[in-house]
Amino acid sequence: MNQLQTMWSISRRKSLINCPRQYVLRYSRSQNNWSQINNHSAIKHSLSDLIIRSTRKVMLERLEDHKNGLEWSKRMISLKIRLGLKSEISPERYKIIRDSYKLRDLISNAKIKIDSLWDTTIFRRIINREIKHWSCLRRTKFYSDGHIDIFCSPDISYKIQNKWHLLRIDFQGEKTNSSTELEGLAMVNWAKNNHFLPVVTEQYIVHTLKYIKGYWVHEKYIPSDELLQQSKQLLEKDVNEMNKLVKKMGPLLDISQIPLSKNESTCNNCSFKPLCPAKDGLKSSQLEQEAIEYHNAKIYFELDRRNKVF
Repeated sequence: MNQLQTMWSISRRKSLINCPRQYVLRYSRSQNNWSQINNHSAIKHSLSDLIIRSTRKVMLERLEDHKNGLEWSKRMISLKIRLGLKSEISPERYKIIRDSYKLRDLISNAKIKIDSLWDTTIFRRIINREIKHWSCLRRTKFYSDGHIDIFCSPDISYKIQNKWHLLRIDFQGEKTNSSTELEGLAMVNWAKNNHFLPVVTEQYIVHTLKYIKGYWVHEKYIPSDELLQQSKQLLEKDVNEMNKLVKKMGPLLDISQIPLSKNESTCNNCSFKPLCPAKDGLKSSQLEQEAIEYHNAKIYFELDRRNKVF
């Protein structure tokens, strides 16, 4: 039976846009609560995704230790990333990959990202105590807006004078698109539903730091009530599209009805690639997929036409 899609996050949105089939396979059956889905058996992630997850946790832990006067060695960063990964996967899977060149490269690249993040303007100001009032936040906290549970917590919030700054860090950033600003401003709607943060829109400034092609890209957005309403509408539209996508499978949960990605790069690190038609090449698989969708559309058209006749 298809589950009603009720959860929104930037990760889910990326998956929905980049590859509808990946969204259905990864997220469509996990709509109950975060504690149930936030484990290594419920949602299948690639090794690259798991390293990013571990890297984010290590970043926050290092920041918290800095606040408490504890400084890490360079070796500690790599060790923590590895231990974080180990806690996310089964012992059997870790035993297979622990000495692989791929894992070493992923950990090395993750360490580079953290080191370079510490050199960004915002982090230098935090480390040098120019920003005095700041806190780390966990992405597991959500707020409900109608039938949608929205996961869009900032990673760090900090206060300068009378302004609250909301910062989200993306270790696998994508280029800015027409919806990027509204995605970021969802953090303000989240903050306004948090009892410890103000409800006045003008008191917020939104920041994102995205790692793109070896560099941290800083984007800054000033919210308004009109833009926050548009952000809410974007989320509602996304969840509607998620439900239309899941409904497309029909009662038999026919995954072949779900479109593939339009971009080969999306397939490269996808954990579902070994079982996907695109494993032997996206272009030829897309042609097959179009034929399947055309065939089924034709069947539905004929059935609809006959029903109208009778």
